[in-house]
Amino acid sequence: MAEKDTSIYQPGESVLHRLNPVTEIILAVCLSLIVFIAPDYRVALVLAVALFGFVFIARVHNLVLRLYGVVALPFAFFLLLVQGILAPGKKVTPLLSIGPVTIWEQGFVSARLIFLRISVLILAFLLLATTAQPQRIRIALIEKGVPNKLAYVFVASLQIIPEMRDRAQSITEAQQARGLDTKANLRTRLQSITALMAPLLISTLIVANTRALALNARGFEATGQRTFLYDIPDSTGEQALRYIAGGAVIATLAWRIVA
Repeated sequence: MAEKDTSIYQPGESVLHRLNPVTEIILAVCLSLIVFIAPDYRVALVLAVALFGFVFIARVHNLVLRLYGVVALPFAFFLLLVQGILAPGKKVTPLLSIGPVTIWEQGFVSARLIFLRISVLILAFLLLATTAQPQRIRIALIEKGVPNKLAYVFVASLQIIPEMRDRAQSITEAQQARGLDTKANLRTRLQSITALMAPLLISTLIVANTRALALNARGFEATGQRTFLYDIPDSTGEQALRYIAGGAVIATLAWRIVA
């Protein structure tokens, strides 16, 4: 029986879908480095807007925006609370007052920069996960000389969260069918979480062991020439794009040192 695909990859024919996965990985890493090196929030803002544009170009906006909202909105609220209200810094200037609550300008500026940086990081890797097929990622990494085990770990890290989410949902539905109330008061919900964690962790370990046995049976550690199911093209233009991305990181670092 074929193994269920638990990744968040969305099939498509966009420019991003056709890129070599190594190019997408390097672009995601370089963009993340650039926004964390650059001191100006406008750099992160421009890159975040550009990434949002690519999300729509790749037509993965339904999933990406939903996942981004789940992570980014609570993070933005937490940042505003801590940086803008509770711990704005030593020198403070009121920016906005709503009743007894004051948002301080210095804290807001700091929170804005952190939020935009994290947004670029989230969007870049969500684009990678939704437009690069896991099997193609692994093959592309191996072709570039990455050890087979390391390539598998990288791909597995992209799949583990959606896989555990699906397994947790299945366990929750099974518990509800047996009469466990998972939507009652807070105390009952905490008990439900405890009841969920044990089978979730045990099933995860069982799946990990099953995969290890299957990989060994398929010659995972075999040496010598390998034949892959997918042919991953790597054009000269993409190679140049990767060098440009690396050069942009170096240029941003030099700007940070000089500025």
